[in-house]
Amino acid sequence: MKSLASVDAKALPGSLSAQHLTLRAGDRVLLEDFTHTFFPGEIWCIVGPNGAGKTTLITTLAGLARPAHGHVEVDGERIDAWPSAALARRRALMPQHSHDAFGANVLDVVLLNRFPHLTGWGWERREDRAAAHAALETLGLASLAARDVLSLSGGERQRVALAAALCQAAPLLLLDEPLAFLDWHHQIDCLTALVRWTQALPRTILFSCHDLNLARRFATHALLLEGNGVAHTGAARDVLTPALASRAFGYPLVLIEQNGYEALVPALPEAPC
Repeated sequence: MKSLASVDAKALPGSLSAQHLTLRAGDRVLLEDFTHTFFPGEIWCIVGPNGAGKTTLITTLAGLARPAHGHVEVDGERIDAWPSAALARRRALMPQHSHDAFGANVLDVVLLNRFPHLTGWGWERREDRAAAHAALETLGLASLAARDVLSLSGGERQRVALAAALCQAAPLLLLDEPLAFLDWHHQIDCLTALVRWTQALPRTILFSCHDLNLARRFATHALLLEGNGVAHTGAARDVLTPALASRAFGYPLVLIEQNGYEALVPALPEAPC
């Protein structure tokens, strides 16, 4: 069986660029005049308090929502100029909520994300099935391939959704809360798989999460949203600092260091007098 890294290895790396992007939620400005390019080989974690605009940003970067101002580019071309099938071969999106409306085995659910690569009559080819099996194996789901997706736990369904996104073999991967419903063991396994997937070919990953310490450990870069128009970008450990994180989340955080390990934790409240 092919490894996931070898599937569609001829696909060229892609870059994703936000140009003067402004995002709003009603009258509130979430992100203002944001310009940045995300390059192949980078793993970005998007973090911020609830309502700061993480999902809005990911959806906009995927080309599924229009910004209040500015635009998004994929490989130097405006995203709204891309034909839908061609765009789907360049970027894959894992939404925050996946709804399995009807029963189907896990392998077929993952195979659905090969649709942009199908030709002719639209039948899956050997390489499409190989990509699906490789994605399941990458996330430790090979034994569930024949299971009905409706019989799975929430965490297992989340991993299936991530496997489907990987199966799409796009050089740009946008993941909205991919670690939701997962225990620590599977959170680390999934992030480790994403790091290896990026190292095999120079791809670009953006994912949102709430665990600042996992972001500091696995992401190369971080985008911290304050939810008031302000965003901080840079190397993960330079952005996810006690000072910036405390400001964004509205609660004091401190950095604990011991035996070479670091962790951002909430500061203890002062004891009453």
